[in-house]
Amino acid sequence: MANQQTRRDYIVPGPIDPELLRLQSQHCFEGIWIGTMEHEVLTCRRQGNILHADIDDRIFPHLHDSGFIGIARLGFFPLDWHLISAFVERWRLETHTFMMPIGECTISLQDVGIITGLPIHGSAVTGMSPAEWPEVCELLLGARPPPKMIRGHTLKLSWLTDEFGPIPHEADDLTVLWHARAFILRLIGLIFPDKTNSRVNLMFLPLLEDLRESTTYSWGGACLAFLYRELCRVAITEAKEISGPLFILQIWAWERFKIISPSIRDPSAPHDAPLGARWSRARWITEVTTHVL
Repeated sequence: MANQQTRRDYIVPGPIDPELLRLQSQHCFEGIWIGTMEHEVLTCRRQGNILHADIDDRIFPHLHDSGFIGIARLGFFPLDWHLISAFVERWRLETHTFMMPIGECTISLQDVGIITGLPIHGSAVTGMSPAEWPEVCELLLGARPPPKMIRGHTLKLSWLTDEFGPIPHEADDLTVLWHARAFILRLIGLIFPDKTNSRVNLMFLPLLEDLRESTTYSWGGACLAFLYRELCRVAITEAKEISGPLFILQIWAWERFKIISPSIRDPSAPHDAPLGARWSRARWITEVTTHVL
């Protein structure tokens, strides 16, 4: 009890000067410190099935051309809900930084590029164009989804999984290209998940028409902006769930705060993979994050 009191006295419960951090009264952190809210672990929603999928050698050139080869080689690891919840409590909307006892820190665009291998320079990934999405899917994917698979401008990821299974041995170049676009669209569903965590926004599909052109977009920048938005949304509301590219936050935390990171036998990343891929081989540890942060 004495140690807990010392910690509370050392870490001031909120800003001393409220002129900059104006949203303290609305932050979930405020309720925890003044005792009106219990520390709750957020449900971290994630679409990670694509990271288990085998990648056909024939689509590797298309993944290289599009700039998605790194994220495809990232590998799977479970999300640490306690770690992510602890960092949300430290997130400040006003500065887009984590307020830690040792000072401020944040996830930078360079961090995203190193962790995921996604392009971080180029045109912004933004905007939405109304379209006849079944026709767009048929043109760029070679298959038309049933009406029940499309809702508004989103497509069920399960349809992509079922429709684009193993590539036939005798498949021509166009069929391989269709499969490559479908695979990349599933990867996009991983880094830009919707609220249901089961759909992908079709606004991204036209950007995959020319895969060499696709690499000229700052996918890493869009990914970071999406993560920032989710952190801001959850930090100032009573939300119980969080989505977005949470794997980036987790890998960044492991890289920057070694005291809470799992151990890995081989610290080098696999060949042709981003730095974040080395954590897919980590030995899992639990129940340390909350006590440290």
